[in-house]
Amino acid sequence: MSHTILQYIFYIVALVIIGLLLANYISKAMNGEKVFLTKIISPMEKFLYKILKIDPEKEMGWKEYLFSALAFNVFGLIVLWIMFMIQKFLPGNPMHIEGMSWDLAFNTAVSFVTNTNWQAYSGEFQLSYLSQALGLTVQNFVSAASGIAVLFALIRGLVRAKNKCIGNFWVDLTRSVMYVLLPLSLVVSIVIASQGVTQSLKEGEVVKLLEPIAVDSEGSMIEDAVIEGNKILVDNKVVEDATVVDEQFVPLAPAASQIAIKQLGTNV
Repeated sequence: MSHTILQYIFYIVALVIIGLLLANYISKAMNGEKVFLTKIISPMEKFLYKILKIDPEKEMGWKEYLFSALAFNVFGLIVLWIMFMIQKFLPGNPMHIEGMSWDLAFNTAVSFVTNTNWQAYSGEFQLSYLSQALGLTVQNFVSAASGIAVLFALIRGLVRAKNKCIGNFWVDLTRSVMYVLLPLSLVVSIVIASQGVTQSLKEGEVVKLLEPIAVDSEGSMIEDAVIEGNKILVDNKVVEDATVVDEQFVPLAPAASQIAIKQLGTNV
């Protein structure tokens, strides 16, 4: 048996085992049962209910649950939309990035509130650190948590055929974030940051390349180019309208935490 087939078998087996363990953990956490993180998270969960005046024992009918889910996400959409447009005037913007146009801001806000995360822009050049952290990252958490909450409400609706209550949206949302998404994203963030993914609030830096490269007038790299001073040769012929590039801009954003929750939020 080849190494490739063994790798696939190991991957599938590992994926199934992790999936079963994670599914069991999520089910218990969402239903308020004791899990290994309960002693740590439960006090914070209860404190949050207290300050937000949420009764975790009160369940909702489908209409109240639906209204709560829609109201929460519409509110998040409006806040995110406005944040993108006025980010120029907000803190956490060391690169002095201008605000987005209203249509691009709305498209981006809708994308992240619906957990589709479709991007029509370059994040490191069009979004401030504040917009990325309090805007995109927060929505990556709560939009995914909303989806988990609604899924469990649907399951309860099918299981409790004669019961009009399907849970409490605010409790489901809180547990999704605190018991599932936060712990997982913390672990993943630490792992990928240890492998070199940037996690910084510093302004981006320009660094020198170890070896300069040649690009044409359209910015595409010229293969097999030989650089001699300011001349660029290919097959011993001088290439016109070409440029030597010996430095590169490296964005230093809080990327590890965003990548972690973005991948988890769209896959959990």
